[in-house]
Amino acid sequence: MDLRQLEYFTTIIREGSLTAAAKACQVAQPSLSQQLKALEDELGEPLVHRRPRGVEPTSAGLVLLEHATRLLDEARKLRERFEKRRETQEGRVTFGIIPTIAPYLLPKLLKPFREVYPKIDLQIQEARTGELIQQIVDGTIEFAVLSDVAPQVLKKWSLHVKELFREPLLLALPANHPLSRAKSAPRPDQLAAEELIHLKDGHCLTDRTLKVCRLKRLDARLECDQLGTALAMVASGMGFAVVPEFAARTRNDPSLVFRRFANPDPERTISLLKRRAQPLSMAAKELANLLQGIQAELR
Repeated sequence: MDLRQLEYFTTIIREGSLTAAAKACQVAQPSLSQQLKALEDELGEPLVHRRPRGVEPTSAGLVLLEHATRLLDEARKLRERFEKRRETQEGRVTFGIIPTIAPYLLPKLLKPFREVYPKIDLQIQEARTGELIQQIVDGTIEFAVLSDVAPQVLKKWSLHVKELFREPLLLALPANHPLSRAKSAPRPDQLAAEELIHLKDGHCLTDRTLKVCRLKRLDARLECDQLGTALAMVASGMGFAVVPEFAARTRNDPSLVFRRFANPDPERTISLLKRRAQPLSMAAKELANLLQGIQAELR
């Protein structure tokens, strides 16, 4: 016997007639009858009672039905498993990521992913939040890793956001700054707007910085385009900056001091953004699972 014969037999029992089963299996009824007879000859017993209005299983047929159902289910699961393996061993994943997290997150993400899925072609677009949203809408990228997307944007473009983890925001200070040596944690009301080094408009961290520091606008003379530049400016004594914890952990500079704010600690939410109606590919899902696991490193 083979799986095809078992599929024919279970369909005959499910449909209750050879005619209906032949139609469901998309084969001629004589062919279906021949396969049923071959199965009965092999097992040495009749498997169905032929009635005027259809068929029903014999006692031997019930035994076969029990085992055939289990075998076919296992065969289906096996096929699905290998289909998933093919999807995650070949193909391409194109995704975007914001610059304020890319240098710190990608090294933790790409190496373990490529060790497990070396044949997946990863294509990465680094851009600001607004650009990444447009690329998702256009279908240029499958998903994006970013922070703090406004609800009205999600609704406008029918986008779905999934929280991956939350990252604390710290205050970066020159080592000789009074707040770097203060016994108590710094508060927003202690921060002077004219000393705040910040990223240019378009970076989601810029909007978050305004909220953390309770400011309405920023001094254009102290803006830059990269977190590394902002930290270099802080180290030179030009002012202070609000930075994500990942960025602070990768900077070992005696000229810099990183301090947590007074309660409640500010943070940003790192999320995965995609089109609502478009499911992620299997490879992209595996990548997202790795992203979500990175939260443990922040504890």
